Amino acid sequence: MITSSEIQNADDDQLFYTKIYLDEDLRKKLNIKLDHRADIFQNLNGAVGDVELRFKDDDAFLYNTAYGTTPVVVHGNGPNKVSLNSIGNYLAKSWVPQDGCLQCAEDNIDLGALKESEYPTVTMGLFIEKPTPFLEDFFERIADLTYPKNKIDIYIHNKNDVHEKDVAKFLEKHESKYNSVVQILPEENIKEWHGRNRGLEECFKRKCDYYFSVDSDVMLTNPRSLKSLIQQNRSVLSPMLVRPFKVWSNFWGALTPDGFYARSSDYMEIVNNNRHGVWNVPFVSGTYLIQGSLLSDKDAMPSFIHNLLDADMAFCYNLRDKGIFMYVTNVEEFGHLINSETYDPALKNPEMYQIFDNRLDWERRYIHANYSKNLDPTFQLDMPCPDVYWFPVVTPRFCKELIEMMEHFGRWSDGSNQDDRLDGGYENVPTRDIHMNQVGYDQHWLYFLREYIRPVQERAYTGYFHDPPQAQMNFVVRYKPNEQPALRPHHDSSTYTINVALNRPNIDYEGGGCRFVRYNCSVVDSRMGWTLMHPGRLTHYHEGLPTTRGTRYIMVSFVDP
Repeated sequence: MITSSEIQNADDDQLFYTKIYLDEDLRKKLNIKLDHRADIFQNLNGAVGDVELRFKDDDAFLYNTAYGTTPVVVHGNGPNKVSLNSIGNYLAKSWVPQDGCLQCAEDNIDLGALKESEYPTVTMGLFIEKPTPFLEDFFERIADLTYPKNKIDIYIHNKNDVHEKDVAKFLEKHESKYNSVVQILPEENIKEWHGRNRGLEECFKRKCDYYFSVDSDVMLTNPRSLKSLIQQNRSVLSPMLVRPFKVWSNFWGALTPDGFYARSSDYMEIVNNNRHGVWNVPFVSGTYLIQGSLLSDKDAMPSFIHNLLDADMAFCYNLRDKGIFMYVTNVEEFGHLINSETYDPALKNPEMYQIFDNRLDWERRYIHANYSKNLDPTFQLDMPCPDVYWFPVVTPRFCKELIEMMEHFGRWSDGSNQDDRLDGGYENVPTRDIHMNQVGYDQHWLYFLREYIRPVQERAYTGYFHDPPQAQMNFVVRYKPNEQPALRPHHDSSTYTINVALNRPNIDYEGGGCRFVRYNCSVVDSRMGWTLMHPGRLTHYHEGLPTTRGTRYIMVSFVDP
């Protein structure tokens, strides 16, 4: 057949066979049949919509919905290569419903067989391209990676002045442990594209075995992440990461014809961890491990520049154009993504405002380690006075930063009955305070009440449900001996009140506390970060006891007035 006519290396192979088929004499002589129903061959070009993956317990197969056939040879060229790669994640027993990913264990590297001195060398590029919340935690996670630090060369590209202290703190503590550190400072004004390419160049110069790129919005909570990626042995491999409680991830399962995001048929199954494996995908971002052999090959060398595409898009476009596969793995949990969209570093303690967009990291920093015990039905809540409950909610850091927010704002009320912040302008039982809405924290605090106070309230006061709780009066009170040391007996305009102690008795101040007059019962020596919760009206007439030295701060909410 191939000698039936002359053909040059640059000629069209498909056209060559087409001409043979159209020649009636040759067609009959060679007994060529056209597989027009795709009984054997499936060409994806122009027919991606006609095929679908189907599964049996021990196999995956391609089904042609137009003809009801199950082709065994699949061909994809040009714009259909991405579809072919996606289908290839499953065919030939690569992934099956019964056993999952059968290809995942193939050609793995066993680091356990090596001494640490024999571990591959890694250049780790850390990229802070935008103001990012919880960067302190990001560096903590990097330092916690269980890979020999003397086998790692660090390259840092930081474009943001606001994060120079975070970088300096990390380097002060850990720089001497790494093999080397190179830092690009904000004042050098190196653009992202060039900064990322310089990271690759650092790896190439050192003849590194791997290049590990990590962006500041990546939180690698699994200390084994780097080891795991190396062991899985792929050319370019990214750990799957998702924004918590969302389906926003660091990979795309498919592309539109013009090269932008499209949702693949299996995207939700992978993102929700219903399917585990190592997946050939057309786009990865955030963090990835690149084998050093790609950097030493001029034809395979990645680049973050292509026309006017952003750096990640250019990187992946160039890899696809060179025929280099990218993979994303979710064979284990690696961490999650940070959402930087609403982060405002101009705020005082801006991470405090991230309760909506980065709740997981917010909780880790600001919710008390023993908070979950409050929800254990076998755990007895402290009750220092009748129907007064006392329980841990927030960390000392939360308390410290809330005080700092208020003092930074600085406009404390004067403690008089006249208060323009209130409807009607009159406060019956005034305190020296700042309201949450004055520092832009009211909605955040209402969310806090719903998510962290309400569940404990429902345990403590059986039968009372109000979701979401309402609170118009949310404020931080400041007690000082020479300003306002105490508060006269009163009822609160609430169904129940919470009072969070923000600093330490007998250290930051002396005296203080709350006395419930009807029961002649006082709660003194408050615990920093603990909440005192009590009924507001009728039964719990109470007073604030005098602060005799220092400054006492409390956070108060009148819930369900």
